[in-house]
Amino acid sequence: MNPLNKVAACPRMAETPSFPRLKLLAAALSVAMLHATLPTAWADGDSDARIAQLQRMLEAQQQQMQLLANELKALKEASIKPAEHMDPTKAPPIATEEKQQLREQQAKIDTMAEQLKSLQAARGQSTGQAVYANFKNGLSFEDGTGNWKLGVNGRVQADYRSFSPDIAAADTFNIRRGRLGANVAMKDFSARIEAEYSGTANNGSVGLTYAHVDYLHFNSFKLRAGQFKPFYGLERAMNANFTDFQERGSTDYLLGPTFDRGVMVFGEPVPGLFYNASWTDGKGVNTTTANGDETDAKYDNKDALVRVVGNIAQFADWKDSVVHAGGFYAKGQQEPGSIATLNVQTEGRGYIVFPTTTFQRAVDRTRQGYELALAHGPLKFQTEHIHENFDGANVDRDLTAWYASVSWLVTGETFASTYKDGMFGRLRPKHDFAWGADGWGALQLGARYSKFDGSDFVTSPNQFDAWTVGANWILTPYVRLVANYVHSHFNTPVTVTTSSNSTNKSYTFDHEDAITMRAQFDF
Repeated sequence: MNPLNKVAACPRMAETPSFPRLKLLAAALSVAMLHATLPTAWADGDSDARIAQLQRMLEAQQQQMQLLANELKALKEASIKPAEHMDPTKAPPIATEEKQQLREQQAKIDTMAEQLKSLQAARGQSTGQAVYANFKNGLSFEDGTGNWKLGVNGRVQADYRSFSPDIAAADTFNIRRGRLGANVAMKDFSARIEAEYSGTANNGSVGLTYAHVDYLHFNSFKLRAGQFKPFYGLERAMNANFTDFQERGSTDYLLGPTFDRGVMVFGEPVPGLFYNASWTDGKGVNTTTANGDETDAKYDNKDALVRVVGNIAQFADWKDSVVHAGGFYAKGQQEPGSIATLNVQTEGRGYIVFPTTTFQRAVDRTRQGYELALAHGPLKFQTEHIHENFDGANVDRDLTAWYASVSWLVTGETFASTYKDGMFGRLRPKHDFAWGADGWGALQLGARYSKFDGSDFVTSPNQFDAWTVGANWILTPYVRLVANYVHSHFNTPVTVTTSSNSTNKSYTFDHEDAITMRAQFDF
């Protein structure tokens, strides 16, 4: 028989009011001691051990509570119906203090039961740092301490193109870019890798696009190594998701491959002044053919590039304005045959106007460009001029191109809000598009004139100019619809011969009209 039961059965001991009070006090002390040991037990054992110990503690407390309840019940009955040998006027009352202690112990038992329930629900789950997810300029995950951050990014650009005459270019739907990538940041280091899935071989975006490691401790001196996009000029430096028109101007063809492999330093030494300097292979992306660089003992020259730009409006503290000015200079050597890939298309990506010939000997190639962008509020003027020279044995030829454009944000957003790191970026509408609500996104209208001159080369045609008018409907910062009309005029009419029903037909034209459209989502 439990000793406490013996005590409860003994009338003489029950007559003493102080005895149950002492037992309740001892029980409360035992509960406090068990709670004091609980955090230590949890800290020293694994999840299963903590659950088992808490179960044992809970069972012990429940038994103790039952004994105390029986004791109080006995005391209450004695006070209502005292024994015959006792004086009814001297029956011990049940003190309020004992009742309060009983309620407190019951509350502690309830707390322990909830803790046990939580432990059982969390059994087998991770006890590491919490991971937080957010969607801002891409989907990202990071831990609560800020020690690391993982970002996932991608884009889909679904295009349609229609040409007149359409003899030299097809009216077609196509995927201009389809990419998926990730970047990881840890302390002062970050790495980015991205793949291209559209398969458009002629724009240098096959397979791997970005694959580089960055050291970012100093804002004025950041270091990048791997495969990346060298920053030659303003339009080239900008992300293709945020250009003013569906395609970059004809100046872009003079800059060579979009991606290259090497090292680059870049940064912002003073607020508003940006620079980048790179040393690269000058041969484009890392492909099966390009990997032959490792065993090509005859060609080990590199392209060197320096670009410096500044925002005078930031120096002068002119609000809602951008006065961007600067330029770049690049020099390298091209091995025999490498220049054959320079094919200049119209800005609608239609007819190949200017296919260059292959140099039989290595030539020195220099490129230089000047850039200017003036923006205030919703208006922007932007222009660039690019010059490329090939110099070698019995060779001294030039290519030049330039463009000038104006843009207007009809819905009142400002271009200054998109300017960062020496280029224009993502635009955030004042009100995102929402069906049935007041938000319709942002609307941007623009016009551009561009001119290409390759008259140093004996080809026909070797000059053309183009007018482009366009509209960007930016539904949200991540979704936009684009429509452009491009009129290109050649200095010399061109003739295209095609085969139809076993008969060759020739068509001659001196211009091309193109209507292009794009649906874009990026993150």
